[in-house]
Amino acid sequence: MNEINPIMYQNQIDKLPQIQQDYNEVKSSVDKDNSLSSIFDVIPTFRRVENIPNKIEHSDYIPAAGLLSLAVLNAPEDWRDMKSAYNQFKCAATNQTFKPSYDYRIAQHPFSFFRGTLLHNFVNPSTSPYPKLAKWLFKHDTTLMDTKLGNSILKKFNIEDISHNTQIENITSTKEAPLFIKAKQYKAKNLFGELTARAMTRTTKIGTAVLGGLETVHLAREISDGENALKSTAKSAINLTSTIAGIGYGGAIGAKCIGPIGSLVGMGLGAIAGNQIAKLID
Repeated sequence: MNEINPIMYQNQIDKLPQIQQDYNEVKSSVDKDNSLSSIFDVIPTFRRVENIPNKIEHSDYIPAAGLLSLAVLNAPEDWRDMKSAYNQFKCAATNQTFKPSYDYRIAQHPFSFFRGTLLHNFVNPSTSPYPKLAKWLFKHDTTLMDTKLGNSILKKFNIEDISHNTQIENITSTKEAPLFIKAKQYKAKNLFGELTARAMTRTTKIGTAVLGGLETVHLAREISDGENALKSTAKSAINLTSTIAGIGYGGAIGAKCIGPIGSLVGMGLGAIAGNQIAKLID
């Protein structure tokens, strides 16, 4: 049996603190970058809640509660989106014909902040306990394409929009009087113009405002803790813009090319890309 060299043994003991430090640094780096959790960003509900632990760790309790509320609110619609993607995958695996609610290759239906969520009936004036409030919310539940910015995009890229019928029921739809939303086909001279219009059609005004409000709360806390106001404001603006744009463009590209599956995967990849861009600029 070989004898243990006391000097070599002591050298290994002396290296233990450094080894532990190196391990902690690697572990911290992995946790900080969320490289493992990013894989699950294709799952809408997970994507909404993955930043909550980080918010709580930094005492951002209001933004954390807001993100959790959005996840709970959108859970039914997220489930329907995943079910639609699953049905498309199942049809492809069994050589069956997948029948979407409209031709996603040429058109994009407008997203809604309330449609299909837990507040769906609350925003329907005919079923809401507060009809006037419901009517106001329904009126403003539109997308970024229904803004001056959206109109300027149409003019800048000389985009023609054509309405297409869908099988997606509107919030005000009833069994007695079913109403369906219209999808938009954007005919543009270049692909970027079309994708921009489609991305903005997938981004709601209320959703953007809510995320902006949560980011403002986070910004206020950072400034109150002594952070540089100008730097923090720029960082928050870049983070919000890159995330929304990444999800919008990613989802638009995926939906146009593949459909429901592409929409989910595209939004997940877009969220990752937007997050990485924000970190790079920061």
